Amino acid sequence: MKTWIKTFVISAIAAAVLIGSPAASSAQDKEKGKEKGKASDKGAEKSKGGGFTGKAVAVDKAAKTVKLSGEKGRVLQITASTRITKGGNPATLDDLKEGEEVSGGYKTSADGKMEATSLNIGPRPAKGKKEEKK
Repeated sequence: MKTWIKTFVISAIAAAVLIGSPAASSAQDKEKGKEKGKASDKGAEKSKGGGFTGKAVAVDKAAKTVKLSGEKGRVLQITASTRITKGGNPATLDDLKEGEEVSGGYKTSADGKMEATSLNIGPRPAKGKKEEKK
């Protein structure tokens, strides 16, 4: 009988340890996940971006900025890594004139500026033209 009780108690303790261990590690994993989430949220804020379309109402070649038309009046910062094209061909900021249509993509820098990743000068090519090339 004493052997049976010892076996039962040892089994109960082992079961309690096994059941309790994953719960403790699970709680730790959740805390780590929250910390990782915070870090990735910060990274996401820095890399937020999107696309833009509009007309260039002001081009400052010295400051390398382009102000877009519209209520927001967004200002794009042109960097050395900005890919500029005009009519599908490589171009420079000097090729952009005020009043021309522009489109492209941007990312938000750490200091909150909209840095253009690509800048397409002129109207967007019609979709029909792309289909003809195929």
